[in-house]
Amino acid sequence: MNDLNLSMFRAYDIRTPAADLPDALAERLALAEAVYYREVLGASGVLVARDARASGPRYQQLAVDAYARSGLEVVVVPHVASTCMFYFAAMSFPQYAGVMIGASHNPAGDTGRKILGPGARSIAENIGPKGGLDCIKAFYTEGRTCLSGSRGRIIAHNPTEAYVDYSMALAGVKHGGLSGLPVLHDYLNGAAGPEMMLAFGAADARLTPLHFAPDGTFPLGDPNPVKQTSIQAGLAELARGDYRLATFFDGDGDRIDFYQGDGAYLSSSFVYAALLPEIRMGVQSPGAGVYACLKSNPLALIEMARTGVTTSVIRNGHSQIKNALAENPVMFGAVEESAHFYGAFQHKGEHYCLENTLYVALLAARIWQDDPARFDRLFALQATTAREREWGYKFPDDTVRQAALDAVEAHFSKTGAQACSRMDNGYDLEATLMRRGLPFDINANTDLSPDWLQVCQRISQSEDGLARWEVSAARPELAAQAKADIAATVQRFGAGDEYQG
Repeated sequence: MNDLNLSMFRAYDIRTPAADLPDALAERLALAEAVYYREVLGASGVLVARDARASGPRYQQLAVDAYARSGLEVVVVPHVASTCMFYFAAMSFPQYAGVMIGASHNPAGDTGRKILGPGARSIAENIGPKGGLDCIKAFYTEGRTCLSGSRGRIIAHNPTEAYVDYSMALAGVKHGGLSGLPVLHDYLNGAAGPEMMLAFGAADARLTPLHFAPDGTFPLGDPNPVKQTSIQAGLAELARGDYRLATFFDGDGDRIDFYQGDGAYLSSSFVYAALLPEIRMGVQSPGAGVYACLKSNPLALIEMARTGVTTSVIRNGHSQIKNALAENPVMFGAVEESAHFYGAFQHKGEHYCLENTLYVALLAARIWQDDPARFDRLFALQATTAREREWGYKFPDDTVRQAALDAVEAHFSKTGAQACSRMDNGYDLEATLMRRGLPFDINANTDLSPDWLQVCQRISQSEDGLARWEVSAARPELAAQAKADIAATVQRFGAGDEYQG
């Protein structure tokens, strides 16, 4: 079975080097997906989009042809699109399945799929009917097909204008509503540039767009805003110019990092705390709440709670978070420290739990313009804490990696930290959250000890052999010491060089 590249089936989606998915296997995968869409989901059609990757057109053509030969109607977004534009398009075709071809922030040579069922519901490992992605994997392994004597129709759909209009209205940004606001965007040659430029242009922002042309070779390096080498040119322009804020995007446009004009970075949990009062205004449900990934800064969680919502910890992973939102209607949003923002959106009277980075970018810009003191206060609050942003190490095999994780947990347990590995509803976090000097249940009145520490560790679901850590603490020396302790511990287990991204 090794020649079938079964390792491309990940927890959240499909992700693999394109070299390991030749045309024959790509066709086999698409035919297996078609069986799942028709026979398991009962869908009569599928929406197909692609990001900026150079391999995208070929994989899109192969998939579209396989779906049509399987009797499915195929709606094609014929141009480069961000993942969030794809999600919006899926809301316009809720009766169909959906496939986004791309590989997010991965290196240029990678490819993959994000898959939706009808209603724009996530399909992932053990998420979706009959096991979701596990069922597709089984059909792929068996070589299942459902080729039809009646070829499905292929039609084009361009969601750009409707997506821009919808996102601007959702963010409360009118045409000309950001007039004169000096904003810097760096799209890292990914998919988000065109839609962002159209929206911010309509809002009359004084936008400086960097690397806006989609280029699947990603000449700056991996299209990942976490990697300082990739955003070096953008940070240099930020230092030279006179900007209120700067925003950096990943390859498929669903990750968004924010910087102040002076170059200070605001972590995603604090950004979400700034946005939450506006988002909360449209939510009437009693007991309404939001999810925050286990890496979120505790002070940001307290700020969120002060808007009158409950906060609950959730595991990382875009498919799992969107599914959790869909399963619990009192939860209306979520944030990951990896710069993902989620919402429960209304469209044509229906409810969808997805991402809309264009909306987030516009809403943040509007608040930065109308109420800059809100962001100033959160920057000041963040400055009272310390953070070692997520990093990782690769290990020789899974057994050794697990031994390293166990050793790290044992170390912090000896220093007085408590560990948590399950959500409030009992679901596995598939990670371990360790806290010292602060509780696991945080509300608006939570007091933290003067030397509080938070350590998150998890296995990467999108890169082989990788484990990841993130540290937040009351003081820089506490965070630095925790990172040093982790590095020293994992070296005993053959850890490779420090990995960022």
